[in-house]
Amino acid sequence: GFVLSADGFIMTNAHVVAGADEFDVTLADGRTLSAELIGVDRETDVAAIRVQADGLKAARFGDSSALEPGELVVAVGTPFGL
Repeated sequence: GFVLSADGFIMTNAHVVAGADEFDVTLADGRTLSAELIGVDRETDVAAIRVQADGLKAARFGDSSALEPGELVVAVGTPFGL
């Protein structure tokens, strides 16, 4: 998953949280935090969880209209098997 916002929202996959009652998140800085499940969409395999922490750095999203041919891009997931 990735940190969506500095106030603790984290996006992950629905299949990662399926069937779990408790959630722990380990950050790149080594901290392990308890998380609460916010919501799940099994059809698109997306889930939102939230942690309480200071100093979280949210993922930055680019502007696809500013891309040039040959630049590196990353596509995440294939919820519909496309």
